[in-house]
Amino acid sequence: MIATTPAALTHPSLANIGTDVADFKIHLIQRFPDADARIVRSAQLLRREFAYWKSFHETVIDVRRECPLDAVILPYVDYCFYALAILGSPFQELPWFGISMRLNLGQDPENGRFPMGVKRWIAKRVLAIRTLDILFAINPSVQDLPPDWCSTKLRSKLRYLPDPAEYAIVGTREESRATLGIATGLVAILVFGTIDERKGVDSLLNRLASDGSLEQYVVILAGRQSETVRSQLRVGAWADLLSSKRVIVIDRFLTDAEKNTIFTAADVAWLGYRNHIYMSGVLVLAGMAAMPVVGTPDGEIGRLITKYDLGVCVSIDRPAEVSSGLRAMLDVRTRAEMGQRARSAFASHTVENFGAEVANAIQTSQRIKCLAQ
Repeated sequence: MIATTPAALTHPSLANIGTDVADFKIHLIQRFPDADARIVRSAQLLRREFAYWKSFHETVIDVRRECPLDAVILPYVDYCFYALAILGSPFQELPWFGISMRLNLGQDPENGRFPMGVKRWIAKRVLAIRTLDILFAINPSVQDLPPDWCSTKLRSKLRYLPDPAEYAIVGTREESRATLGIATGLVAILVFGTIDERKGVDSLLNRLASDGSLEQYVVILAGRQSETVRSQLRVGAWADLLSSKRVIVIDRFLTDAEKNTIFTAADVAWLGYRNHIYMSGVLVLAGMAAMPVVGTPDGEIGRLITKYDLGVCVSIDRPAEVSSGLRAMLDVRTRAEMGQRARSAFASHTVENFGAEVANAIQTSQRIKCLAQ
């Protein structure tokens, strides 16, 4: 039973489930908070989290009127992480599994200590929920917790789940570059996903517009753009880059085939994100495509780049540092060596492994077995 909103019915992934799963139903959640509502104050965040918690609670009650349930998977615990810590499970007595995209428990880069802030305290509250079986987290830092962070029992409920991605080479690299109109000899740097201010696009494009040593670069902006980015591309130096074909724009959600084409065509991935301390699916995709990255030194991205030597870390508000990092990626041999290391680092981050890990947790759950008895 898949409970989701009416808006999700058009998503290709949901439409494709019918070809892989014979017995499934869809329950439409009609009362669901606005995920795009702007949050300014903590009180607003808590109100929205309580609204999500209530929506999940009511959904389980509604679904149980249609069919019996043995367990619940909440694929995005972060909708109501704080509300879970305060109110407990919204799923009645049912065993449940959560997947968190934003549970980051890494070390403080300045002193190597693990900061025990509010989020860490809240995490322990969530882990202590009696009916929670496993809390999966896609951020690798959850593997490196200090021994005294929590009890052995709570620690056993927290499990690292490698962020998955799917990538398949489409034709040859030359064919993919020809499709996008990338001339021979140019180095294509890819910005992929939702293209907004958080992606640090301004830092990248401003450097290419003003630094003559980077004229070999062409930028692929692939993904739905914010209105601010669209407006900036119409004027000034960014418009000049666009008119000279040094920026290739694909302003929409990409199909899997289009995604594979751009990752086959590109030479470098840009991950110079602002205020992003979490894992990145683009980092995994770049690794699968054997592509080095230019990324933020902060959080999970910075730690992985440094640990595996996948590319260069740059502080995006320091122009000279950005230029230096981009120049380093002009070297073909450097890109090839870093790309191979990236491919090895993310070889296990497949959708199949992701699904198998979650399925195994469900199949071995003692709580589900006890409930069934």
